[in-house]
Amino acid sequence: MVTLVIDAGNTRIKAGVFEQNKLLYSEVLVQTEFLEKLKALINEYTITRILISDVSGKIKENFSLNSLGIPLMELGKDLKLPFKNLYQTKETLGADRIALVAGAMQFFPDNACLVIDAGTCVTYDLLNSSQEYLGGNITPGLRMRLNAMHAFTGKLPLPEWDVPSDFLGRSTDTCLLTGAYFGLVGEIDYLIARYQKNNPDLKVLLTGGDGEVLAKSIKTSIFAHEQLLLYGLNKILTHNAE
Repeated sequence: MVTLVIDAGNTRIKAGVFEQNKLLYSEVLVQTEFLEKLKALINEYTITRILISDVSGKIKENFSLNSLGIPLMELGKDLKLPFKNLYQTKETLGADRIALVAGAMQFFPDNACLVIDAGTCVTYDLLNSSQEYLGGNITPGLRMRLNAMHAFTGKLPLPEWDVPSDFLGRSTDTCLLTGAYFGLVGEIDYLIARYQKNNPDLKVLLTGGDGEVLAKSIKTSIFAHEQLLLYGLNKILTHNAE
């Protein structure tokens, strides 16, 4: 079975083609060429099923996909999940967080997993070894921290983002950069240690736009994977196709 998964986030649309659990192709799609590209992928790879995660509402608002002639699923409350969801407010749980937890199961099916998605916000999501999703944390991301310090003070500037070369800031700009960066690194190390107390076999997975730059400074051994969300969507798709 060859499948196509689509992640329509707030800033971009990503697509991935899978054969079973193997990622064959991935690409960021341009919205103006979206339908044409989907049709080309369907023909090239002989796609049999599609799953869409439309967090932004872009696809539902702008495109009619009935003409594709392929069984189409949308990630929502009607789909079965490969884990037990114990979140108290399920209606507010983002589709991206659901998919990332499913992606962790693809790589570590028998372990407790902490998934860290370092994007606009940083989300932490805990799956225990019994495949139960328990919840996690949400904190500001790197650029949100810098923007907040600029917006909520009278004189602090908004520095252009760059990975700090030193722990010690020697100007106001570098103090802001080191504070945001190493503050977030310290937060990540602390939360990992807290979760490890009750989950000694914990696997830590890191993804998101800032995952790569943060991975260099995190003390704990982590599994970094920029396509984790696509793997999670495919895991959910195949779970519902069985």
